[in-house]
Amino acid sequence: MLPRGVSVTLVEPRGPVNVGHVARLVQNFGVEKLYLVEPKVDLSVAAVYASHAADVLDRAVVTSFRKVREENELLVATTAVRASKKSNVIRRTAGPDRLNGLLSSSGSSSLVFGRDTTGLTNREIEACDVTVTIDTAPGYRALNIGHAAAIILYLASKRRGRNRSRQGRVAREVFACSFYELAVASDLPRHKTKNLYEVGKRAAATSGMSDVQLNLLSGVFRKAVASMAEPQARGSKT
Repeated sequence: MLPRGVSVTLVEPRGPVNVGHVARLVQNFGVEKLYLVEPKVDLSVAAVYASHAADVLDRAVVTSFRKVREENELLVATTAVRASKKSNVIRRTAGPDRLNGLLSSSGSSSLVFGRDTTGLTNREIEACDVTVTIDTAPGYRALNIGHAAAIILYLASKRRGRNRSRQGRVAREVFACSFYELAVASDLPRHKTKNLYEVGKRAAATSGMSDVQLNLLSGVFRKAVASMAEPQARGSKT
């Protein structure tokens, strides 16, 4: 079963068939909420394809991407477009077989699916905490949203091992900031530090560490930064 607090988000959906099928999947897998971000579809038409799950569309929350981000501790972006360069941190993906553990670590989370034609933008993926993709043939990687949602929800419902420790968004962001600040204080070249906030945020999200563990490491990073700054401060006074 899916962990508690899991929702599905469709960003600017256009196809009534896809929306109807996703609504049916929401009912099939016991998803707690369906977000529709600026939908471009007639929901009454989509309800026809939802079969006995038409009421899911009646309860769907029509909202903005910003509100979805505010209301969830963990956002999981889905994409068919992987990173072609190591520097493209936001499109480096985690395996969907890890989803159950990732979702179980947060009190509220959402699986985010992009537009029927163009998927999620880089900015939307950057706003998420983890990115996943489904392995498909290189000749045509993109799946229909309804098919992708079915696979993702099935894998997310499969528990593997013990549940992970609870982890919140604030602890991840503090960890990422502290990690980045330590790198800057270490005088690393800018081209090596510019993506480190995203690296830290995503590493924390997939680490399995609890808030307590992340906060402990963040404290070590901050203390190291302070120690580096002390000789500089003394030198400026002489």
